[in-house]
Amino acid sequence: MSIFDDLRIAYRASQETYRDYARNSLAAAQELAHSFREYIGAPETYADPDGETRRPYVHLLSFQIPEGVPTAVQPESQNDILTREPDGFWRFAMSLTLDRDLESFPKQQLVFFMRLKVRGGAWQVQLLDDGFQEFRISPPRGSDNKPLFDHMIGMVRRLLATKPWEGVEKLPIGFELQHPNPVDDSETPEAPLAQP
Repeated sequence: MSIFDDLRIAYRASQETYRDYARNSLAAAQELAHSFREYIGAPETYADPDGETRRPYVHLLSFQIPEGVPTAVQPESQNDILTREPDGFWRFAMSLTLDRDLESFPKQQLVFFMRLKVRGGAWQVQLLDDGFQEFRISPPRGSDNKPLFDHMIGMVRRLLATKPWEGVEKLPIGFELQHPNPVDDSETPEAPLAQP
């Protein structure tokens, strides 16, 4: 066998290692989204009013950084959800849709910006919230998810507790909330959201 043949074998093995890492990382991100939905007790889907499409309450998006600003983008395919960074982490976004009830529209989409590294049977998860907050998860133990999920829920609660007069600078990074328009005089205002 020539040196070149040996290098070909090493190249194939290297490529397969990268493919396995990408597959395992996508599976881990999907498991995080599934486990988060179950943890908070959200329904799986809701009906889109524009058609007969069902949309998930929790799903994965692509995490882009145009001009240094985190942005969540609908991926064209599952292969576009994760973006590999130079330090070996994958970045992605997890979306949570909130509503007043199943039949109410518009629904509000909140996005968590995350990074993930899968190695040695453990997941290193970073959640963007005033810098990246670090969490270690050892699947399949669901109890390992609790600190991460509780932090995510805390971010949502902080967002929902923000008063209109405080301004957007008080919002946690990773969220954009579309506030309702002022109420017409002819309409009866809805009761405010109960604060957690």
